[in-house]
Amino acid sequence: PAVVMKRIRERFINHPDFQPAVIKNVSSACEGLCKWVRAMEVYDRVAKVVAPKRERLREAEGLLDIQMQKLNTKRAELKTLMDRLHALNHEFEEMNNRKKELEDNIEICSQKLIRAEKLISGLGGEKERWTEAARLLGIRYTDLTGDTLLSSGTVAYLGAFTVDNGLQCHQKWLALCQEK
Repeated sequence: PAVVMKRIRERFINHPDFQPAVIKNVSSACEGLCKWVRAMEVYDRVAKVVAPKRERLREAEGLLDIQMQKLNTKRAELKTLMDRLHALNHEFEEMNNRKKELEDNIEICSQKLIRAEKLISGLGGEKERWTEAARLLGIRYTDLTGDTLLSSGTVAYLGAFTVDNGLQCHQKWLALCQEK
């Protein structure tokens, strides 16, 4: 108690005869008691200095625990955010690759379209030529039967005639075929 320690300090600690070396000459048991009293006084002084420090240490450790919990919470949030960021970066990479593939496909299709337009423009005149050729073939097809009849008749019957007589006969047959 503080009252007892005050009395010990006032009466004994500062007294010149209350030294372990002096008391040893009187009694060895008292020497041990003197050493114990002096140690208790030192302990009391130190305890008064250390006690507030221990209290501050306990408070600081309490604050440290609270801050460590907050830190751990923030670390968990950071890990969640980092995982999300990693996933988004991965998705971004995949989308960029997909975009590049699509851009490459667009370029290839544009080149094909340009080539097709060149081919079509090159074939534009061909369409007219083929249309005309088909029209002429259609006319010749309708005339094919008559031409075959005239040719076979000329070969079979007009070989013995002179050119002028054969030509006259041929023109008469042609007129007859055109009528029918």
